[in-house]
Amino acid sequence: MTNNSKRLARQRQLRNRTIMVASVTALIAVIIIVMAIKKGNLRKEDKGNHSDKNAVQSSSNINDKASKDNQDDEKNSSDVTSENSSGESPKSEEGTTEDTNVPISDSEFMKYVNYENPDLSSKGDDYYNTDLFIPASVTDDKYFDTALLIGDSRTEGLGLYCGLSNLDIIAAKGLTIDDVMEENVATNSAGEACTIEALLNEKKYDNIYISFGLNELGWYYYEVFIEEYQNMITTIRTCQPDATIYVENILPVSAALSEQDEIYNNPNVDKLNNMTKEMCQGYEDVIYLDVASSVKVDGVLPADASTDGRHCNAEYCQKWMDYIRNNVYIKKKN
Repeated sequence: MTNNSKRLARQRQLRNRTIMVASVTALIAVIIIVMAIKKGNLRKEDKGNHSDKNAVQSSSNINDKASKDNQDDEKNSSDVTSENSSGESPKSEEGTTEDTNVPISDSEFMKYVNYENPDLSSKGDDYYNTDLFIPASVTDDKYFDTALLIGDSRTEGLGLYCGLSNLDIIAAKGLTIDDVMEENVATNSAGEACTIEALLNEKKYDNIYISFGLNELGWYYYEVFIEEYQNMITTIRTCQPDATIYVENILPVSAALSEQDEIYNNPNVDKLNNMTKEMCQGYEDVIYLDVASSVKVDGVLPADASTDGRHCNAEYCQKWMDYIRNNVYIKKKN
């Protein structure tokens, strides 16, 4: 056999051997894959059976627990029925005995309010600390013997039309929150002009109502309005620590005025009212009184409520005053 023939025969043998090894290797790989798949299915099946078993056990536990809870509820219900039938009072969520006779202030004006079953149907978006106050309504205008109203020309109109002669009112046209405590806008017992602070140091009030914001709508920074309001509250609280302070929100203006005026418009009123309410929420003992809800219709002051779109006439001042009467808040005793 020639050298070429031997080389060709050797190459043929090597190729056949390579093909055989590759075939055997491929066959082994296929067998391994098939076995792995079968083993995985078995594990998955076992796991599924195990999960089903757990699910059955969980369902059984839930049913057992529900049955036990029902038994406990029936026992508790039976206990409550037994307690009620024996004449004992039911317990509140805190575990204390409920008492409809809520302890409240013993001030003189309490004779002239209803706090047991007041009519709350007219209540607007008031804010008050429910841990410190309970709502009430005025039953006799003698309540205003120890009340004080402070404000601008709108409050001046309220004093003119409210028909009360026993209500102290400090109000003036153009008065603003930043000068009200500095000017001699009050009158002392001697009939002399004095500051509000001087008056508060001389005479005791149980309820003090404050109403500002119309003239301040043109201020560039509303934050200054809030700061001045806080300063006023601080002074009043220092002079009259036991008085309840009411911050009245700003009444809306008419639709016609709001649409044509860049300053005296209801978007500005709403913005300042939101900031004022947020300020009140920062105190524990200051009421935010939504008097605006008593006069506004569809968010505006009705056209027939005012001749200038800003100041309420006699009819709407009465609505405003009635809201004050129907929405007072009484301090609980400590």
